[in-house]
Amino acid sequence: MNITPENVVRHELTGLPLHIVKSTDPNFVSKKGIILGETKEMIHFETDGADVSVPKSNCVFDITLPDGTQVRIKGDVLRGRPEDRMKKRLNRSW
Repeated sequence: MNITPENVVRHELTGLPLHIVKSTDPNFVSKKGIILGETKEMIHFETDGADVSVPKSNCVFDITLPDGTQVRIKGDVLRGRPEDRMKKRLNRSW
């Protein structure tokens, strides 16, 4: 199944480009990189050769899908282990 804006939350995000557009920590705002992995509460990504970890719940992310489409997602929607998130029923409120 292809990743679309409607189902991006149910997919694995590793390898997708990421841009942090809003965060409670001003040091994270405007950071860009490639997602290396994620845990229940954190997203790990590479930016400028450094590995950075940010809490999901404190940020709003722009994620670029393989077809070039950008999707803005509130970090709270991404909270939880990726394998559990794929099973959850979600409404499109991100």
